[in-house]
Amino acid sequence: MNIVYYLSSFPKLSESFVLNEICELVQNGHNVAVCALNKPDENIVHEEFNELDIPINYIRTPSFTDVTELFSTEALHPRILKNAFYRAPPKHHAGNLFRAKQCIKFVDSLCWEPDLFHSHFVGLSRFGVQYASEYYQIPLTITAHAIDLYKEPVGVYMSTLLQRANRIVTISKYNKDHIKKNFASDTPIDIVRAGIRPEKFAPTEGTEPNRLLTISRFVEKKGLPYALEAVKIATEEIPELEYHIIGSGDLKSNLVQKVEQLGIDENVVFLDNVSDQRLVTELDEARCFLLPCVIAESGDRDGIPVALMEAMAMKTPPVSTTVSGIPELIDHEQNGLLTEPRNPEATSEAIVSLFEAGSDWTAYAEHAREKVVAEFNIEKEAEKLEATFRSSQYN
Repeated sequence: MNIVYYLSSFPKLSESFVLNEICELVQNGHNVAVCALNKPDENIVHEEFNELDIPINYIRTPSFTDVTELFSTEALHPRILKNAFYRAPPKHHAGNLFRAKQCIKFVDSLCWEPDLFHSHFVGLSRFGVQYASEYYQIPLTITAHAIDLYKEPVGVYMSTLLQRANRIVTISKYNKDHIKKNFASDTPIDIVRAGIRPEKFAPTEGTEPNRLLTISRFVEKKGLPYALEAVKIATEEIPELEYHIIGSGDLKSNLVQKVEQLGIDENVVFLDNVSDQRLVTELDEARCFLLPCVIAESGDRDGIPVALMEAMAMKTPPVSTTVSGIPELIDHEQNGLLTEPRNPEATSEAIVSLFEAGSDWTAYAEHAREKVVAEFNIEKEAEKLEATFRSSQYN
């Protein structure tokens, strides 16, 4: 199958699931090309990207001088224009016509003809690929995640775009129910997890008995202030607790300030972004993984964080919350512990429980990896995605 991915950014450090998916499809013999709107300015990329040899095109951001680009046979094609009637500002309509034209030019340059377009995240810019799919008269599938479904204001265009897709993919039953209820009751929806490569994560016996770890972007929905408050409480019972935090984001200065206010400077280490090798080492050494997710004031929330899957693959039992689809990954008191969100006391109790557990900790660790290998394995999830692509051609 010949598949064109249409993405906001590629490769993006925090979206390893997209890279994993593409690599697996290529390995399975499919032709894949990527048309992206942005090339992230990141110093660290996942190792898999360096081994990926596929066509990649970046669509530049349109400006007012590009208005003449819209007077073309591609942008003004009847099949595109009939789809351009939805409620959005004129500049967005013009931008999507420009993106569609650039995407079409890229696809025409490929040495194969596309069978399908696939996109991740539902946003207004995705009408560009919807136009391209109409131009070529081939299917469009879209994977919806979390920020695109829940963060207010959710665009009035959301239902229009999802209803135009041939099939919708999403990462959890929680999301599927939400989409059916609020956006697209008739469009077929398939659940395909944002899987990982379990073989990339090889746990050893090198666990540090007092090490706690978080890997996260520093954004509100990750609940990191509550993590720090929980750590403060936990140090009353485990004074030597060592908390490593990997990640970056706009909230870092707030978090550093909170560490100082709580008086846990000696317990907390910020490691910023790290290489894949260092990340695996940190996961291996941690006794417990912490990610107390919350629903942000905007409504934004996590789907099922990949960081939790990676921790479980390394036999590092997680402590998280009951937000969104997380309970579909973590079975409470079997492969990890769940608490209600915004409850640092309960989170602290869960941390201490895992630190002090003996044979129970070993059972959690074994069951954690078993769950990821069985149900969140990119090899199996790619097979589900392939089935979605095949089904989309008959909708």
